[in-house]
This record gives sequence, structure tokens and C-alpha cells, in this order.
Amino acid sequence: MRGIRIFLVALWCVCGAVCYGQEQQVNWITIEEASRKYKETPRPILIDFYTDWCGWCKHMDKTTYSDPAVINLLNHHFYPVKVNAESSDTMYYNGKQYPPVVNGSRFLSTLAAEMLGGKMSYPSTVFLHEKEDIRLAVPGYLDVLKLQSFLIFFMENCYKSTSINDFSEDFNKVFKPEVDKLTELKPYWTDFDELESKREQDPRKVLLFLSAPWSNSSRMMERIVFPDSLFAELAQKYYYCLQLEATSRDSVMFMGHRFGNSGNDESSLHELAIALSDQMLRVPGIYIFNEKGGLMERISYYVDAKRGALILDFIGSNAYKDISWDDFVKVRVAEGF
Repeated sequence: MRGIRIFLVALWCVCGAVCYGQEQQVNWITIEEASRKYKETPRPILIDFYTDWCGWCKHMDKTTYSDPAVINLLNHHFYPVKVNAESSDTMYYNGKQYPPVVNGSRFLSTLAAEMLGGKMSYPSTVFLHEKEDIRLAVPGYLDVLKLQSFLIFFMENCYKSTSINDFSEDFNKVFKPEVDKLTELKPYWTDFDELESKREQDPRKVLLFLSAPWSNSSRMMERIVFPDSLFAELAQKYYYCLQLEATSRDSVMFMGHRFGNSGNDESSLHELAIALSDQMLRVPGIYIFNEKGGLMERISYYVDAKRGALILDFIGSNAYKDISWDDFVKVRVAEGF
């Protein structure tokens, strides 16, 4: 059980996808400004490495970086930096000096060389989050949907619980225009009002899924993870499954207590969401309770279907009583899980 916590429990406050008024352009800043701002208020840094002769760089400016949703995400949740990889300027980042070097008839930014690992292709996008020990370089043109998947991955802290490749694949399944008719979740949720009577007749563990209307990864879990055949099979085999939206206005009975939402506006948090969050809201989240109602596990942020199914099996089958999480994963993977 402890192994799951170390691997999955979040360390940083959640950032929701908030809708802002439409802005006209990305508020690009220098790497020096980003370094200074990061020390004051840590948030991911995006660096767009370009050159003056790069046609795809210019195309990315006209398309991806001109998209209103991308502009809002970058301006409010990142420090966006644009760096000419052939600049003759000396740059400074994180206390280190990066002078230019001569590269044939042009200059080469040593900052670009270090950040891109010597693979000098343009455009290239680098995501930095030194506090979380993250440095990710992505070569090539990124269209709006592709860049959005990266931005949401960092903005909603999904890097804490899944890989960028798995997340990006799931993101495309949900948000590509041609898959808007993705099959919705087959109903296997238990009503809060029915929970106690069901537990009296057949004691089981309880899985509570906490989502939020502003969270893109909540929607992804609703449409990709919970409908997954293996995940759904294990969820229904071992658990009573409940879903609560963090801003729900419903009054619900849970584990012998009544919870509601007495806030004055639509963004007010439900009392049960507050109680579960332990003073820090993390969405999406899965909370697992034992047959007696005690909290066993809190799984914060996005979890893909395969990893989620492993967790449900590990806890639901009581394998955690006899084997460690790491050993369980090795055994199940060897079995072709």
C-alpha cells in the first residue's frame, strides 16, 4: 500500500483549467525573467526554441501559438519563453551563464544546445519544472491539440501519476473532433442513498471518484478509464462505485454523515469534497474505503486505465496483505496483465 502512495500521491496543489477572457497573444518573457519568476512562484516553464530561417517555427506561431485556448493556458499557468537558438546574446538561467558559440557562419545558443541535448532541430519545445525535477524536450511542429495535451499534462499535475505518452494518447481519444461521439460510461455507479443498504446485504470496499467540471483529466477518466473493460470488470467485482463532482449541489449521505453544499455560487465546493481533500483539492481523485468505511488509499490526479486496473486488483483482491506493490506489478505484468 505504501508503495502506491509514494508513486501516486500528489505533492503540489492542483491547477484547474479556468476559462479566462480571450487574449490576443502569448505574453512571451525572457529566460532570465522566467528564472526569476519561478523562484518566487514555481510553475512550469515552456521554452519555444526557433530560428529566423525556420518555416515550421513561423507556421507554429501563426497556428498553434495563435489559438485562444493555447494563449490562455500559457499566459495563466506557465512561464512562456521564446528563444532564438542562433542568438548572439549571452543568456542566464538558474544561476548559470550561457554564452553563444560560433557555429559556421552563424551563432549557436549554448542554452539551446544544453536544453535540447545537442539535437538541434527546430522548432523544439522544452518543458521545465525544476522543483519537480522535470526537463522534457519535444522536437518538431506541435499542432493545437498536441500542445494542449502537454499543457494539460503539466497544468493538472498528471505527470505525477502517468506518462506523457499514455496521457497524450488518451487526450486525443477524448478531445479530437472526430471522436466526440466516444462511447459514454456504462452505468455502474451506486447512488449515495443506496450505499448503506447494499453494504449491509453484501459488504464490499467502496470506490469514490471525485471529479471537477473544470478538470480536463476528470473528463478523460470518465470517458476513457472507467469505461475500460478490465477496469470496469474489477471495479464492479470488488467495489461499490460512487461519483461526486466537486461542485455538486446535492445533499448526500456517506459513511453515516450527511454532506451538502451551502456555498453561494456555482464554484463552491461540496462538503464531502472538502473533507476528502484534506485542505487541498486534488482532482481527479479516487478514494478507496474498506468494508468498515475506513480510508485505505487516496489516488490523486489522472490515472490511466492499465495502471488503475492494477491498483483496483491489488487492493480489491486483498493481494496487498501478502505481497508488496512492486512485486505484485512484476507478477501481473509477467502474466500478461
